[in-house]
Amino acid sequence: MSGDLNEVGTGVNLFTADEVRGTARWFNDTSDVLSIDDDDLDGTIAFVSKGGMTFLSPILPDLKAIVCTAGSRESHLAILSRESDVPCVLAAELAGTVSDGDTVVLDLSDGETARIAVAAGAVTA
Repeated sequence: MSGDLNEVGTGVNLFTADEVRGTARWFNDTSDVLSIDDDDLDGTIAFVSKGGMTFLSPILPDLKAIVCTAGSRESHLAILSRESDVPCVLAAELAGTVSDGDTVVLDLSDGETARIAVAAGAVTA
């Protein structure tokens, strides 16, 4: 990761890829999903707090990536993510804050561990 990023966590990498950059948005329940317009998802990296967040399934193909603070490679979210070919970080341990609107960079180059960073100077919404 480059020097203009503040690493805020790590997690289980479900997809080996390069860096994925997007805008953070927390989804806490079904109402968060139902309240958005699909056009609002361009470049969105969804953050969720529970492993079985299947309520993301209607918007999952429109997301740039997903970061979940729980879950495993066998969880429902992992299965849906693989089927939709959407990069996913599971069991994320966030030592720093990620807020809606932050520019987030996921380093997915390691097959086991993903690194999560927020762009330095990111303005939180």
